[in-house]
Amino acid sequence: MPTALLLRPRDKGRVRGHCSGTPIGRFKTGRHPSFFVFRLLAEGDVLMADVDLAVIGAGLSACALASALRRKQAVDSLVILEAGRGPGGRCATRRRRDDALWRLDHGAPTLSFSGPPQGPLGALVDDLCDRGVLVPDAGCVVGLDGAGALVEPPAHPLLCGPRWRGQPTMAAVAETLLADAGEAVFTCFGERISTLRWHDGHWLLPGGWRARTLVLSGTLLAHPRSLAMLGWPDVPLRSAVAEGVDPSLDAALASIAVMTASVRWNLMLELPSVNAGLGTADSLPRQIWLTPEARDHCGVERLVLHPQSDGRLGLVVHGLDDGAAIRPDTQPDLLVHHERRLLAALPPLLGPWPALQAALPEARSLGVMRWGAAQPLDHALPRDLQWCPQARVGFCGDWIAGSGFGMAEGALQSALDLAEAMP
Repeated sequence: MPTALLLRPRDKGRVRGHCSGTPIGRFKTGRHPSFFVFRLLAEGDVLMADVDLAVIGAGLSACALASALRRKQAVDSLVILEAGRGPGGRCATRRRRDDALWRLDHGAPTLSFSGPPQGPLGALVDDLCDRGVLVPDAGCVVGLDGAGALVEPPAHPLLCGPRWRGQPTMAAVAETLLADAGEAVFTCFGERISTLRWHDGHWLLPGGWRARTLVLSGTLLAHPRSLAMLGWPDVPLRSAVAEGVDPSLDAALASIAVMTASVRWNLMLELPSVNAGLGTADSLPRQIWLTPEARDHCGVERLVLHPQSDGRLGLVVHGLDDGAAIRPDTQPDLLVHHERRLLAALPPLLGPWPALQAALPEARSLGVMRWGAAQPLDHALPRDLQWCPQARVGFCGDWIAGSGFGMAEGALQSALDLAEAMP
């Protein structure tokens, strides 16, 4: 029975089945710059890669958790399993295979805080600023009312406190935090986890992973919405650990079950360079927020502009959900529906900016991204339920109670808190 497996760095995120694993060391060879070494063990007839911690999701909180645990030297091996193509979650950046220059922050355009960050969170933000990964957001934010007139932006929590932008993209924040975590972290992208199994004090995960500790950075595997949305027969975390085994987990699952979150359909567009006679990218706002009245009428929350390095513009339309049932069989048609709906709603919203209106006929749609839990709305998970010791399950994300609930502030703070709570 083999006890170790070697993978080249280029294999990170592309391994499957028994070849999945986490590095326990690294060495150089003449042919390849380096290899990652994986510890394997037998679980029945299946080879499993043994790790200290498995984190599901590679959003901002997960990456911050990995960095914090590394600073504490709390774990020797950690795997992050992410369904998307890269880290960041709502702070992810869309790239294109056909256009090396294209960068589009298609989720959150900034990191928002309720007030100046203090303590360890403040130190983390200061460090990222010192390294040029974060810069204060100086982009112009305007409001748009139901008549298409410019007004003051609405008093939205995401706009009420300080904001920072990732450099050169929002994804750079998560990427930097992962890099800070060091070589003890192995990432697997394109890995959608749909089942969980807890056996003999360890978590057994698809892809050949056995972890002593499990962390969920999102609610899907613990929330009843998983039943309809993904066609699962039961809530994966509940089915893995029977009621009564861990009272903290029972309380956490009960709290998560009543949580609600907003759904967003984000339309991504490529626009040509604006006509110099009508304005320039520098003269355009960074964010256009609709007033509540206009938002409800148009089904659009905000527009976000992303100037590209070659003069083109990226435009992200943050569209509201219309309540249609979302299931595996309905989602493809819903993506088409919302793309058409948002394209039709866009022209009158650009009335105050002739440059954008003139460029719109040449716009190229890059599709719609659905954010199933774009922002938590209520019933935050209490902090004292972030860590469930008997089952060795932790939670982090902007849905944890405390200052910055529903914002980047809350996501980062929850990671720092969980890193301290985990033994």
